[in-house]
Amino acid sequence: MSYLKSNDLFIQIPTEEIYQHIPRPIIIADHLMTPDNLGAMIRIADNIGASEMCFLGEESRHKLGKVRRSAASSRDNIRWYFTEETDLHKIVPQGKSIIAIETSDDATCIFDTQLPEDAAFIVGSESQGIREELLKQCDMVVYIPVPGPTRSLNVSHAAAVALFEWQRQMILKKTEDRSKKQE
Repeated sequence: MSYLKSNDLFIQIPTEEIYQHIPRPIIIADHLMTPDNLGAMIRIADNIGASEMCFLGEESRHKLGKVRRSAASSRDNIRWYFTEETDLHKIVPQGKSIIAIETSDDATCIFDTQLPEDAAFIVGSESQGIREELLKQCDMVVYIPVPGPTRSLNVSHAAAVALFEWQRQMILKKTEDRSKKQE
């Protein structure tokens, strides 16, 4: 066994084929504060193949040079932008389900929840989470179970867990659909 660069591995495993069957997700982040987290969110949105990364809040509050450095090459691979819009239905196209990744009294465990194919995911700020007015606009709220003593995840880590769980479910569904057609 020897090291293989990820780009070389993924040439052999065409993971982007998932988007031949389902729409690309949209990622939304509510009032993130640190440039490193903004950059990491751009990177994870690029990694999952999202159609766009939307930051709710004022662009002028951020050091965009540091955001770009943190996002690395992903900054040029995906559309990302800031908006002060608070009506998620003006950001998310009709037909996409809006999924909050958040701890709330009506949240379900992400690993026990069937996620929709056509989805927009929203995460909250580092200290306040997703604002209540935005949570009320979501079709679904899911949480990620955290068994360790620190019971919260970094926003980009939470997004990564949720997005790759969504991808896992979509690949599994595609495989199951293919099996049913062969029967």
